[in-house]
Amino acid sequence: MENLGLKFNNLQKHMKKYLVILWSMFMLCFCIGSCKDDPKTELPVEIASCETHPQPGCPNYVDPEIPTLSAKITVGTTEYTVDSTHIEKIEDGFWYLYAQLKNGNKPLIIHSLRYTTSVSGYGIETWVGQDSVSGKERPSAMVDRYERAGRQVKAAINGGFYNTAVGGTPMSLEVMNGVMTFPPSTDEPQPVIGFDAQNRPYMDYVRMDAKVRDANNRELAFNSVNGTRWADYLVLYNSYMGKHTKTNEWGTEVQCLPMTAQWEKLGSHLNVRCRIEKIESMNGKGNMEISGGNIVLSGNGAAHQYLRTLQVGDYVYVTVDYSLQSSPNITSATIRNAVSGYNIILQRNSIIEPDPALIPDMPLVTSNHPRTSAGFSADSSHIFFTVVEGRRTGLAAGVSTKELAQVMKYLGAANAINLDGGGSSCLMIGKETKNYCTDGSQRAVANGIAIIKN
Repeated sequence: MENLGLKFNNLQKHMKKYLVILWSMFMLCFCIGSCKDDPKTELPVEIASCETHPQPGCPNYVDPEIPTLSAKITVGTTEYTVDSTHIEKIEDGFWYLYAQLKNGNKPLIIHSLRYTTSVSGYGIETWVGQDSVSGKERPSAMVDRYERAGRQVKAAINGGFYNTAVGGTPMSLEVMNGVMTFPPSTDEPQPVIGFDAQNRPYMDYVRMDAKVRDANNRELAFNSVNGTRWADYLVLYNSYMGKHTKTNEWGTEVQCLPMTAQWEKLGSHLNVRCRIEKIESMNGKGNMEISGGNIVLSGNGAAHQYLRTLQVGDYVYVTVDYSLQSSPNITSATIRNAVSGYNIILQRNSIIEPDPALIPDMPLVTSNHPRTSAGFSADSSHIFFTVVEGRRTGLAAGVSTKELAQVMKYLGAANAINLDGGGSSCLMIGKETKNYCTDGSQRAVANGIAIIKN
């Protein structure tokens, strides 16, 4: 009986062993069968994630930085088929976009530079002709001038409208590296496009707050910066005016030395303490010298009476500020570079109809011309410099500003401004002029916008 018990125990042990083996084989077969029934489990984890989360390295990944241009574009009230497009990567963050419509009713040639603001190492700056408010310069000459100074210009376009009867004097606000070189117009308000130190764009009409205050808290507003000194005007002149104020003898001029270092590099000129170095009043010549980092306060009539009470060695406090109409907290402390345009054409993806109350010369915006525009995307991540060619019979008809807004939307902009066009229109990438210039070559212009390697 004892041997029989041992044999029974051994049999139980072997049966348990065999059952474990059989169970393991069953589960193995079940798993293999399941895998064959569901082929998705055979895919690598990386490929499975590509299906729901495309990323670099996935076969279905599309780089969002690569621009796309639709095969259709609406110009005016008509939708056209785009005959040819070209998209070229210049380098990281820079793309050249080209589109052509050969339709006989509206032949167009479009050139645009798209810059990605998150790509570091570049600054967007205003440039002024020959570094003077009365100077004019071809964009190519500006590029050469900057490069001789060791600055690499990646792209540039012409800027705002200017007074051809008075050299290259701008029609409205111009700001260069934090310095107001010309004030906003009060007669015909013009909007501006500006950029802060991080290349973030802004577009709006502006209000100016510029004044001088003496030690007795007497204040007087400036009528202009680097502009003509008319009757009863008080004007501030800085180095962008040149070496002299170019005024007549009928007034008082006060040469001041800002006590804050690097006056022209400040984020804003708010209550800057200035020491009076020299005063000339009704001296028979006017035209005071601007030198050594000085500024000049120049007054006629009532402003002359205000200035003539000052003495050499006195201190005055000078403010030169401006702010955006719709965002008063955005001031000269924020915007480092800006040029004015004739009208806003696109805002928050909506095309802005020309307003006769703001635009005295409606044919200028409603007729077909070569056009220049600067704009930016809805999230401000992309800046667009664009030229639409015109005045080329059978090749490029030009556009109205409303049609220019449609072009900017087609390129990917949600906000855009109309800059000086016609023979002034010019887009440069590096040292290459991308568009046909209607004068046969580049026109010397008052100012522009450039993207410069830091």
